[in-house]
Amino acid sequence: MIVIAQISDTHILGPEESLPCGVDHNRQLDLAVQDINAETVQPAAVLATGDMTNTGQPDQMSELTSRLDRLDAPVLALPGNHDNQSLFREAFDMTWSSPDHLSWSTQVDELRIVGLDVTVPGSNHALFDESRQQWLRDELSTNPNQPTAIAMHQPPFLTGIDWMDATAITNRDEFAAVIADFPCVSRIFCGHLHRPVQSTVAQASATVGLSTIYHVGLDLEPGSSVQLIRDPAGYQLHCWIEGRWVSHTRYIGRSEKAFEPERR
Repeated sequence: MIVIAQISDTHILGPEESLPCGVDHNRQLDLAVQDINAETVQPAAVLATGDMTNTGQPDQMSELTSRLDRLDAPVLALPGNHDNQSLFREAFDMTWSSPDHLSWSTQVDELRIVGLDVTVPGSNHALFDESRQQWLRDELSTNPNQPTAIAMHQPPFLTGIDWMDATAITNRDEFAAVIADFPCVSRIFCGHLHRPVQSTVAQASATVGLSTIYHVGLDLEPGSSVQLIRDPAGYQLHCWIEGRWVSHTRYIGRSEKAFEPERR
């Protein structure tokens, strides 16, 4: 079994910033790091799927990296639309594959994890242009039979939450066509939506990880306004078991631990 932990949308603040919505973003990440390090089966890697800082400021990045450095597992990081790409490139020791976008590919035991950067600097929107299409095809073609997962910030599917769907990646059909051409891709990990969501893209299952802070309110009414909700926050553990992905959700900030019930 290979375990990949996923954290997302931590929106880390600078040390002097006030707490949005009364939520201590930095403390929430501290709790997630503490819990991940305490997992009985340690993750082989921690996947960070974007919006790791709140507005991409240098002091926010410093606060972020000091916390992620406490993780026992290596961090595989992707930027989100709230992050500063230049600071991100400097802060994380990834083998960035393109000067134009912060994409990468790495091995985790038998798995290939491909980080696809679809963010557009200075915008909330996402892009899967011809350059990214070619980069992804070239990367997947290097070993078309290797079990592969793709990580990205904005999801490549619509959710029915209109105001969030407005920032879904463009060229979704082209993205699905690339995935369909490579059956080795069985899972797509996303962030951005601040709530757990599941879908499919071609043959691959696609999931959005929950945020470590607060969540997007679920309102499927067309034209609904921006809404947030303080649902339980946490992270996910994605387990590769016998050629299949199985995902579990962990909630942070809870004092109760698992217990063995009395036998009657």
